[in-house]
Amino acid sequence: MVNENGLVGQSFVEGNEGLSLGVSSSLVSASGTNPEQFIGFALSTCFNATLRIVEQQRHIPQDTQVRTRVDIVKDTVGYKFIVDAQVMFPNENQEDAQAVLDDALNQCPVAKLLKANDNVNFRIVNAFNDEDTENYGE
Repeated sequence: MVNENGLVGQSFVEGNEGLSLGVSSSLVSASGTNPEQFIGFALSTCFNATLRIVEQQRHIPQDTQVRTRVDIVKDTVGYKFIVDAQVMFPNENQEDAQAVLDDALNQCPVAKLLKANDNVNFRIVNAFNDEDTENYGE
């Protein structure tokens, strides 16, 4: 990915893939895709794919859903992201769901990149919710 102008203009994939997106920030009123959305997209996609691989390995239904919320908040020297990955296991008990989640955290490259950060939370939920994430990691 290439970005030449920060939060104005375009970010694009170098080469012949042709992906080009207008960029912006959640901190200003402008159209475009912001970094929080890219992080949420990458984590939700990669982590759910990995969860389903683990489910397949365990011969259980591959029916997880992942919703990732990424907020940006001011901290002491600038800003920080707060990431809340919510995972639904429609057909698993809590113990089995936790085992699948733990395995996926160790296998998913995006989760590996983020999981040690205090501002990143992975949790099993019965339904997706929009509770405030600002206090995670504090």
